[in-house]
Amino acid sequence: MKKIISFRLILVFFAMCFSVKSWCYSVLIYHNANPPYSYTKNGKLKGIFPDLFKEISKLTGIEFEFESYSVMRGQLLFDNGKIDIEPGINPIWRVDRAVSGIYSISYAYSQEVIVSNKQSKIQNPQSLYGKLIGIVRGYKYNDFEQHFGPFKIEKLEGRSEPDLLKLLAKGRIDYALMGETTAQYYINKHYGNLSLVYTVERTPVSIRFQPHLKELKQKVNDALKLLIDNGTIEQIYIKNTGNNSDLLDSL
Repeated sequence: MKKIISFRLILVFFAMCFSVKSWCYSVLIYHNANPPYSYTKNGKLKGIFPDLFKEISKLTGIEFEFESYSVMRGQLLFDNGKIDIEPGINPIWRVDRAVSGIYSISYAYSQEVIVSNKQSKIQNPQSLYGKLIGIVRGYKYNDFEQHFGPFKIEKLEGRSEPDLLKLLAKGRIDYALMGETTAQYYINKHYGNLSLVYTVERTPVSIRFQPHLKELKQKVNDALKLLIDNGTIEQIYIKNTGNNSDLLDSL
C-alpha cells in the first residue's frame, strides 16, 4: 500500500513540475557580469533585467528563470531553441543569426560609447584608425562596423565588459566599446580615471522571443505598455543606475 501511495505522490510531483514548467520561460543574461542590467549580490540576482521581469511577472502571472552564459554561447543556445527570451536587444543586432526571433515593443534605449583612459573627446571614427579597441565577442555595432579592418580600427574581442575595462585600465588596449549604462556603472564603482569619449550609436531595445512565442510576446507587450505609462520602468532604471536616465525619452 505504501509503495502505491509513494508512486502516486511521485506522479503528482511530476505533474506539478510539468505544469509549472509550461508557464516558466528561460531568460538569457550574460555571465552575471553585466551590471547594472544583471549581477549577483549576496547570492541574489539583481539589476534592471531581474527587476523588469519581476514586474512583468506580477502583471501576467508568468514565471521567468534566468540563465547565464557568454554572449556567443547564449546566442547559440537561442538559435538551438534552448533559450526562450533575450532582453535588451535591437533586431538589427540579431539579423544575421540562424533564428532572428520576434520582438516586443521598445521599452528603452541603448547608447553605445567608447571608453578611454584619456580625457579628450573623439571627434569621429576616423580619428580612431590605427588604434586597438576592445569589444565584447558577439556584439555588433551597425554602421560602426565599417570602421573595423586593415588600415582602420583594430579590434580585440573580449568575453565581457569587465574584462575589457581591466585591459583598458592596464593600458593593454587603447579604447573599449560598450553600453553607456554598463560603462558608467563600472566607472563610478571602480574606474574613476576612465571617461566616455565618443557616442557610437543610440538604438531602441526590445525583448527578443523565440518565433513560436507569439502569445507570450503579446502578453509581455501589454505589460510593458503599462510599465512605461505608469513610470515603473523609469524607476527601475533610476534605482539601478543611481541617476535619471535619458534612455527612456521619446518612446
